[in-house]
This record gives sequence, C-alpha cells and structure tokens, in this order.
Amino acid sequence: MKTLVVGAAMVEMIMKIDRLPKSGEDVLCKETKAIIGGCAYNAASTLRNMECEHDLCVPVGVGTYAEVVATELKRLGYDILIRDDSMDNGCCMDLVEATGERTFITTQGIEGAFKKAWFNSLDMKQYQNVYVTGYQVCGKGGNEIAEWMQTLKEQTIFFAPGPVICTIEEDVMDKILSVHPVLHLNEKEAFDFTKAETVEACLEILYNRTQNLVFITLGEEGTIYYDGTSVHKIPSCKASVVDTIGAGDSHIGAIMGGISKGWTIEESVTMANKVAACIVGVQGPTIDKKEFEEKLGGYHG
Repeated sequence: MKTLVVGAAMVEMIMKIDRLPKSGEDVLCKETKAIIGGCAYNAASTLRNMECEHDLCVPVGVGTYAEVVATELKRLGYDILIRDDSMDNGCCMDLVEATGERTFITTQGIEGAFKKAWFNSLDMKQYQNVYVTGYQVCGKGGNEIAEWMQTLKEQTIFFAPGPVICTIEEDVMDKILSVHPVLHLNEKEAFDFTKAETVEACLEILYNRTQNLVFITLGEEGTIYYDGTSVHKIPSCKASVVDTIGAGDSHIGAIMGGISKGWTIEESVTMANKVAACIVGVQGPTIDKKEFEEKLGGYHG
C-alpha cells in the first residue's frame, strides 16, 4: 500500500537551553544543531525506515532554505513533486529545555501557501493512503488542501492536526473531518479541541465527527485509541528523553507503516510506541536507517 505524505520540509535550528526565558530575560544556549525537519518529512522518515512505499509531497521554493531542503530530498532519493519560485521555504527554531520538552517558533514559507493546482500533477490512483499535517491547513493554503481532500474518494486519509488544532479555521476543519480521516493527536490537543473532561470522552467526541479510528498519545502512559466499538490502550516503552521533537510525527508514521504492511491496529500502535521511544532518546526528530535497524530491526520485517 503506497502512501502520499503531504506537508512540509523545512530548515530547523535546535537550541538546547535550561529553560524558556521570561519576557525580557536573556538565557544562554548550550548547544545548537541545524537539521531538516517538518511534520511530513519526519513522518516520511519512519515510513522510509520501515521500507514502506511512499512519496513525500512537500513544496520546495526558491531561496537559501529551499536549496538546503532540495539538496536533502535529492540525497534521500525523493522526487521533488512541487517546485514553486514564488518564495523560499520556511524555518523553525526548536527550543529544547533540560526536561526534553520543546517549544517551536516557526516562520512559514512556501509550505504555508499550498495551491490547489499543485495537486493536478499527482496520479492519485497509485496511492491507498494519504497523510496530511495540521500546520499546512492552518495557513492561507488550508482551504485549498481541505477542498482537495474532499475530492479523494478511494484513499484512507490520515490527519494529524498537531498543536495548531485550535487555530485551524472552523470551516476548513469541518471540510477535513467530513472526509472521515483517521485522527492522530496527543492528549493536550484532544482536550483543547473537544473541551471534554476525560480522554475517553475526547475519543467519543472525535469519533462522532469522523466515524473513523482516533488515536491519542498519552506520553508515558502509552496510546489510547477508539474504533467505534471499544477503547483500547497500548502501553508505552521505557525511554530516556533527550528531546521530544518529532515524537508524534514518528508515531503516526509508524502507525501508517504498520497498517500499510497489513498489520493489526494493535501491532501498528505497539510499533509506533517503540519508534517514538527511540526518537525521544536522540537529539532531533528522526533517526537514520542504521540506527533504526539496530534498535527495531527485529520487529518491522
């Protein structure tokens, strides 16, 4: 089963600090590292490590950041499906505290201005799954993506709204939920959006909107999901946290990977919990194939 991963690839600067500064305060950065990131790029990294057939549909613009992104995509063997010379790609500052918690400051570029025409060149008949990230539907191109999603009749759609879930325009969110996507979000995002009092209530509210699987990650408590019949909870794996960048992206990537391989939902979530535990144990949002094989190679074949 081939997956189309729609979203962003961008330049990220990881900055390690003891804690976030207060307004007007200065703090010293202990360490910096420049990487390529973006929710779609991170999720695709897990699909690549799991040897799942997929394409990465991220716009590449013109400018300093765009050329860095283009060079990395070519290095990894990805075809650049969208090239637009109207602006540069974006960048993101990842502030990582001593606890491993991360805070993002994002400057959107071409990846925040999706155009419906960009999808015209895609042969959608080759894809069984489509993954869309929240950041891209939060920007000015959100309605373009949502309306394109409404044209997809044969694919299973996975949607991870992310921390911007409450800033997505209501009509855009309504269009997205109307296509019955598989939802993936964390506990805070679920509570913020539904205003429910329990995670089980969050699951029910979200399922009623989509009539499809809903996954909610609970950090150290594992992952809980609802299939319309019963609630299931899969325990987490022990992890030594370096930073939490990309944990959610890798988690949904592994779920999609497992499903595309024909695994059960429980097997897919178990794998996702393992992958996420590995990701939080390293600096940055991805791990390479060699490290993936060393830590998880006996499970994904």
